[in-house]
Amino acid sequence: MNSRILVITIILLLIGGLILASADTDLFSGLNLVIFILIVALALIAFVKAFKKDREIKKGFPADDELSKRIKYKAGYHSFQASMYMWLFIFLLKDKFPDTETMLGGGILLSAFISFIITIYVKRNFNENPN
Repeated sequence: MNSRILVITIILLLIGGLILASADTDLFSGLNLVIFILIVALALIAFVKAFKKDREIKKGFPADDELSKRIKYKAGYHSFQASMYMWLFIFLLKDKFPDTETMLGGGILLSAFISFIITIYVKRNFNENPN
């Protein structure tokens, strides 16, 4: 996918989120505030990464090389495993959530957050552990 399309999509999602935030007065309280902050943070991170990748492509760097592909695969594998355990705990503690939509939305956001953290960890410690 072209990074410019990704940037435009992210900006439209942020604008839509701000419009929804202004319409709903209960958005900035409790768990809704945490979910909203995670959405904004993940959108900003995706925007910065897309902008950085687009700038590197314009400078003539390749979009992906062998090392970056191996990092993606390793990070994806570990993210999938961690997300499965996270979903297990969410379903074990499903009585603690006010409704199903909050449980599902929080789980999706936590999966994205786990993926982001594990990707950073794998990039920094790629050659330390051969597995």
